[in-house]
Amino acid sequence: MMKGPSTITLQNIIELHKLRREMDVRLRLIIYRDNMIFNDIIVRLQAVFKYDIGERFKGPAGDNIENTYKNVAKPVCLCAKGLNSYLVSAYIVTLSKSFVYRKSAMKVLKTFLRTCNNLAFDEGYLQIIFIRLRMPKKQFLDYKWNEKLMQMVLEKQETDCAMSWLSTLGGAFSALGEEFKHCAEIAGKISVRQFELALRLDNPLLVARCRLYSALSLIQRGCFTTPKYMIQRIYKFALREKDVRLQNMCLGIWAKLRHNYKQYKQKESVSLKTLHISSKI
Repeated sequence: MMKGPSTITLQNIIELHKLRREMDVRLRLIIYRDNMIFNDIIVRLQAVFKYDIGERFKGPAGDNIENTYKNVAKPVCLCAKGLNSYLVSAYIVTLSKSFVYRKSAMKVLKTFLRTCNNLAFDEGYLQIIFIRLRMPKKQFLDYKWNEKLMQMVLEKQETDCAMSWLSTLGGAFSALGEEFKHCAEIAGKISVRQFELALRLDNPLLVARCRLYSALSLIQRGCFTTPKYMIQRIYKFALREKDVRLQNMCLGIWAKLRHNYKQYKQKESVSLKTLHISSKI
């Protein structure tokens, strides 16, 4: 009665060890044509990753590929004549998306490597497979994607143009906002429209500049607490992104905040809750 469970447990351990070895296997696929590399990926049973030699490719567990593999196997070319570019593209996409297909493909590739090297497949070596691309005999035009791409280009062009006009208009009202409060309010509304366009353009630096425009409008209208924290957050973001222009904008608006707040305190005769604004952001 006791032999059955122990035998099953041993089989489970063997299967688990076999599965673990399969999951540790990595194949590097380099897709190229002439002297240009179009894709360089690491294929594992779990997923497909881009190989980045600058970052010393790390897997999902953080393991370093150089520590895992002490040696690199002799590179093998999958097809000397080259493979159809459309076929290779579909192959890589399917490898990335389908676990079942990836598992079957890795078995075929390991068999191919054994045949080419005339030896047993060694998981201790990093296996490299070159896939050469060749120009397809027949090519097709993707008219639907072309229409979508043209729409995106035209939308980007119109958005850039609108952003330029709003920047000119907003700058004019912002300058008038120094004397007229209603002009500062209009400048603030324009900055909101710019912010919406910046989000559509998906440009974080432009979004940050639009936030600064809003902060300047609030300062001109006598609001100081919100702009203070807005400028500080944007300045930290500018430091992370190493954007000197955005940093200088933050410093300029911070100086404007300190100057306007100082004038505001001098004009007000009633007691106020003091807002601490240091000389540095």
